[in-house]
Amino acid sequence: MPKDTFFNLDDSKRNKIIKAAKAEFLNNPLRKARVSNIVTVASIPRGSFYQYFVDLDDLYYFIVDEVFSEIFDAGFLYSEMTDDLFEFAKISFDFDYQGFKKESRHKYMSNVFRSMAGNIEYLDLFNKKRSKYIEDILDRLDLSNIKYDTREEHIKMYQMIQELKISVINKTMQKNLSKAEAFSEFEWYLDILKNGLLKEE
Repeated sequence: MPKDTFFNLDDSKRNKIIKAAKAEFLNNPLRKARVSNIVTVASIPRGSFYQYFVDLDDLYYFIVDEVFSEIFDAGFLYSEMTDDLFEFAKISFDFDYQGFKKESRHKYMSNVFRSMAGNIEYLDLFNKKRSKYIEDILDRLDLSNIKYDTREEHIKMYQMIQELKISVINKTMQKNLSKAEAFSEFEWYLDILKNGLLKEE
């Protein structure tokens, strides 16, 4: 967590530092990022950096937390629009699609997960936060018509739908399909999850 001196900065200066850090982390995983690049772009003395942050890791994971908070907040917003699991998956498709479609965001997230892999403590913390987020989303949905009824099964079901969504988005981008075509593809697979492969007798 950044020091109080960072939070006491005026919004303009604080945002300038965050913007410079995001630009650096966009192009580099944590172990290749450089404080010198950040302070140059942010136009602050190198000594000031260490008045604001313990080290580069401190700044890095602060920004990563902000990014994941934005993603989780979007999920909570979509969960206010419907209590149906499959409708929730459709409504949130656009957000996930845009995240993958935007090359810079996709590159940044790839760097984040590479960096997290080397930090067992943070990875454990992230997994706990993500698990809590999934459970909070599930608590907002009406799962009474789902034939699986344990919390563990509901979590697996949610994760399966998310993995399906990411897989479809990646595949459609490789084929250079439009967003509408990608969504149609996702709906097709989602219908199989909802209704199964077998014909009704």
